[in-house]
Amino acid sequence: MTEVMGRLRQAAVPKRLLITTSVLLLILVVLPFVAGGFQTNLMAKLLLFGALGVSLDLVWGFAGILSFAHGVFFTLGGYAMAYYLKLNLSASANTYGGSLPDFMVWNGLKELPWFIAPLQFFPIAAFAMVAVPAGFAYIIGWFIFRSKVSGVYITIITLAISSALTTFFVSQQAYTGGTNGITDVSSLSLFGLVIPPIGLYFIILVFTVFVIAASWWLTQSNFGLILRSIQENEQRISYLGYDVASFKIFIWTLSAGIAGIAGGLFVPLNKFISPVYLAVAFGTQIVIWVAVGGRGTLFGPVIAAILLGQVQNYADRVTQDWQLVVGVLLLIVVLFLPDGLMGLVPKQFKLNDSTRLGAIVRSNSAAGFVRASLFDWYTPLQNLVQQLGHTLFDRSRSSHQKSQQAKTNRKTGI
Repeated sequence: MTEVMGRLRQAAVPKRLLITTSVLLLILVVLPFVAGGFQTNLMAKLLLFGALGVSLDLVWGFAGILSFAHGVFFTLGGYAMAYYLKLNLSASANTYGGSLPDFMVWNGLKELPWFIAPLQFFPIAAFAMVAVPAGFAYIIGWFIFRSKVSGVYITIITLAISSALTTFFVSQQAYTGGTNGITDVSSLSLFGLVIPPIGLYFIILVFTVFVIAASWWLTQSNFGLILRSIQENEQRISYLGYDVASFKIFIWTLSAGIAGIAGGLFVPLNKFISPVYLAVAFGTQIVIWVAVGGRGTLFGPVIAAILLGQVQNYADRVTQDWQLVVGVLLLIVVLFLPDGLMGLVPKQFKLNDSTRLGAIVRSNSAAGFVRASLFDWYTPLQNLVQQLGHTLFDRSRSSHQKSQQAKTNRKTGI
């Protein structure tokens, strides 16, 4: 077991990968000082899309859950931040010179709705940016995974959710801005200081790097090992005593929270959010980034989002049919690069060498199981919460029975 764990640690952080990552990070740090404002803004947006792709890669690449609903989580987080920025727009900058957003005035609202009013405070808006998409994901994930829905049926459900919410948001024009969404928002400010575009770029860069690093740490831990095991043979993992549904719900909710933060940072960058990002088309685009970059690679979706975004930018100058160019690139990748762009990268430079990890674990399956059991923190924590809940329920039921018995005794005169 010591040998297995030692080899896993040696394979975890290759030196060549650290050097390459440092060089790429240095380039991204220097970019705003040498590129124009447009390229800086574009790169910031593509980095956010890359982080969004990583959030999908966590559930699709490691747990085998193909979702078209990550655009929904992205948009929910975006709307939470958009309300905050719109409500904090100065009266002079507002279209009608008042505190009520213009789209609400157009639709005849006289006062701010109660469920939107708290979002004018930054702490509440920042919390909602994460909690709303994560909470929504937890609810639908609980029903999906507890019902043991799997495979293509999950994909169909996420497609339906995306289509239904798009229609709902468009129809609620007085509260969401309808098709146009929420536009002309104020700049993001912290502690009274307005964050300039270059400052926002570095916030997004730090966020993207943190998402990649944290995702890598999580997937290389024993939690990630269990996720990959669930993807390969869900039934066998359940026979070993793991609550498969809980692992799926956790990673699904976590990925939704990441997508929500990406959406929240997207709004001050592009000054708007609309139901367009709820639609199936945008959800499909996220799937394309992961497929082109490489599933289960983490870094692949970021590379694909940046590459396809730049291709779209330059192709749009030549032809309006830039989707055709992207479609041809996707077709080439699917036919000739089944592992995505990261399949071209030598193993020494990959963030996740699942082949080597699988070979090591298969060489000593008992050690792998013991290692997963020793470091699995989620299942014991869940069991503790369930046990505490059962204890409280039993005490409450016992107290209720005693109370009913006492009432019965008084009635009978005993």
